[in-house]
Amino acid sequence: MTFDSLYCQALCWTTDGELDPGDKLVLLNSLIPQSTPSEQIELIQVVEQLGLLQPEVTVQVSNL
Repeated sequence: MTFDSLYCQALCWTTDGELDPGDKLVLLNSLIPQSTPSEQIELIQVVEQLGLLQPEVTVQVSNL
């Protein structure tokens, strides 16, 4: 695996020491095209799980 498409950028970290979810997604999306097919499957699964772990804010709709 090479890191041709990665470039230097500041990464954001959460208060508990984890990489910010947005930066995780950027990193994973950068790694997927450069990975072997079996690695791609694992990385795609991580991206899918990342989406499920994010809290969703929805607007409550009510009749007024």
